[in-house]
Amino acid sequence: MIEKNNKKSIDCKQISSNLKPQISDEEFKYLKKNKFIEGRKPNIFLSFKVIEPTNNEELKAEYIANRSFDDAHFKEMIIEYLNKFGKTKRKSIDNLIIPKLSATLTEEQKKNKVTNFLSALRMEGKIKSTSYAIWEIF
Repeated sequence: MIEKNNKKSIDCKQISSNLKPQISDEEFKYLKKNKFIEGRKPNIFLSFKVIEPTNNEELKAEYIANRSFDDAHFKEMIIEYLNKFGKTKRKSIDNLIIPKLSATLTEEQKKNKVTNFLSALRMEGKIKSTSYAIWEIF
């Protein structure tokens, strides 16, 4: 811990590694409300607001790995892949998207997210499934 102006400040590295198992619902609400953390319980991580002023490159890299990109980015990646390579198997789409998803997600959550991207694109009329686990541009 570091003390500044007679106020205790928190060691960001310690929080980053110890936050998940020790946080109560009340603490979670307070930290989330004040934008000190991001994510959902139990997959929470320090926010940009906390990490940015630290100049700690390790924490910044961890933040980016945890933060991921927005859904539109991943959907655009799928469309671009299908435009360039034509029809493809679900496994190829998994190989493209899963490694880029947030590090806080489990493998099952990552697969579900890819399923949701594919379903959303299908419902938007942008892609179609021609046979079991084969996808192409509509």
